Amino acid sequence: MLEIRDFELRDIKEDNLKQVLEWRNSPRVKNVMNSNHNITWENHLRWFKSIKENTDKEVYVVTYKGKPIGVVSLQEISKEHNRCEWGFYIGDKEAPKGSGTILGILALNKAFNEMNLYKVCAQVLSTNKVSFQFHKKLGFEYEGRLVDHIKKENNYIDVLQLALFQSKWEGIRYRLMQKEEG
Repeated sequence: MLEIRDFELRDIKEDNLKQVLEWRNSPRVKNVMNSNHNITWENHLRWFKSIKENTDKEVYVVTYKGKPIGVVSLQEISKEHNRCEWGFYIGDKEAPKGSGTILGILALNKAFNEMNLYKVCAQVLSTNKVSFQFHKKLGFEYEGRLVDHIKKENNYIDVLQLALFQSKWEGIRYRLMQKEEG
């Protein structure tokens, strides 16, 4: 049984960059992203530098027993509208089953309980049924569809817009924690 206390969100650091780039360029991660081109080391460094300079984006490495296993980003953080977009992935193929759920709990706790945001938004490719079901499990609700919004490999793909509100999160979190604790 997984213990949530064995997981942690840590600010991304320079010494995480090689691993994060390897995960992001792996076929199983990049194929569910908005773009699936290989990211160069130079572009990756520019991305990391922009995180440090940008106040509307936070990126965390998710660890299990101290070992990095994935990434969470909270971006387009709007203090005016009290919301953000989120993205995530488990990069480590050896991460224990259930790590994604705990990643979600930790990230949403950060957004709602620490940052006191009102709303977390998500965009999911319509072809990514696993991510859509995962978001539903976390309590996200469907808000709309952007038709032919992303072009990948000469095909246009719809993007589903989802959202979760702070007022709903505590009940969902409690239910998820009960399942995680058995």
